[in-house]
Amino acid sequence: MGETYDVAVIGASISGATAAGFLGREGIRVALIEREEFPRRKACGEGVSDIALEALSRLGLGEALANLEGTPFYSYRIDLKGRHFAFSSTRRRKLKGVGIQRYHLDCLLAEHAAALPSVTSFFDVAVSGLERQDGGFLIRLDNGESLQAKRLVLADGSNSPNAARLRIPKQVRDKGMWGISFLLEGRYEQHSGEVVVILKDGFEINCTPVGPRHLNVAFLAEKERVLPLQDPDWRSSLLAEAMEKSGFDGAPVGKPLQIGPVGSIRRSYLHDSVYLIGDAAESLDPIAGMGMTHGILTAECAARALISDLRDGIPQAVAAETYVREATRLARPYRGFTHLTASLLRSPLRGVLLPALSFARLPEMVRSSLDTRRGGDPALAFAMHFLLVLVGA
Repeated sequence: MGETYDVAVIGASISGATAAGFLGREGIRVALIEREEFPRRKACGEGVSDIALEALSRLGLGEALANLEGTPFYSYRIDLKGRHFAFSSTRRRKLKGVGIQRYHLDCLLAEHAAALPSVTSFFDVAVSGLERQDGGFLIRLDNGESLQAKRLVLADGSNSPNAARLRIPKQVRDKGMWGISFLLEGRYEQHSGEVVVILKDGFEINCTPVGPRHLNVAFLAEKERVLPLQDPDWRSSLLAEAMEKSGFDGAPVGKPLQIGPVGSIRRSYLHDSVYLIGDAAESLDPIAGMGMTHGILTAECAARALISDLRDGIPQAVAAETYVREATRLARPYRGFTHLTASLLRSPLRGVLLPALSFARLPEMVRSSLDTRRGGDPALAFAMHFLLVLVGA
């Protein structure tokens, strides 16, 4: 039946490779399985938040990340019909994240995990069969190999075929968001240190600097609003506006990439001992890296729980419940932002709501809601909780 591993991680993109990396550093035997051939491009907002950067530093990748030519950003600027609203933690300049091309980050995380002695990688190999057996799981691969694993982590995206194989239920919202992302190459006329979000009628344009010569421009909208973006003239005019407001001059590189639905599918973070991380659990709004941040943080939480189970002797059920509790807590503010963004796209009152939200110091509210024990403000955490209740997160 092939080799037996402590953990099988299916999906080697951001969340899967991060989980495998944390596990492998502790000597846990991991099978990292990815059906795609790396490297590859994928539609994404391409921003990594400061909270996710801290997690990647704990993974030992701080220096390697600095070599990826990422662009630091200190604020989010919302543009609505010529009016600008800055979302920053305080009036002082403080790092909010880094714009990094997803292509490069995917490569870094996958290569780091695959290089660890206790990690065996299966790239460009799909799962053809997956079933439970006594003591774990039997996984068949489309290259004819099979392997066994004591624990299973699904990191294979919102449309996870392996969640379907295991009959893991999902909740589907009526109105998911769809996106198209472009990578532009050129030069910056000025570096503002901002992620610019342009709100239009029914859709948004996210502009993230991702290096000294590149800008990521991602459109996010309901599905029927995405289709008109196939008109090259209208699309070109929107890209020109995005470049102007980002202080950038350039042109698209390669083909646009599509993604969706975002925010419409949600599964439990744990189902009958199977861990789900990143988009496999729920897909979130990619503004400033919410999706990647969610994937990295849930991966770290899952790895921590599995290490306590497999190495430290914590009962499996206790470790798993700890993961569910931590993942649910950290995901809630990002889910709230996803709901909030969708609400702002549709609300006729957004011109009134944006100034109030700008004044509310949303980024600091998110950090405080995630951890009041390490410098978070309890008052801001309570304010974030109240906002999340309002948007139904």
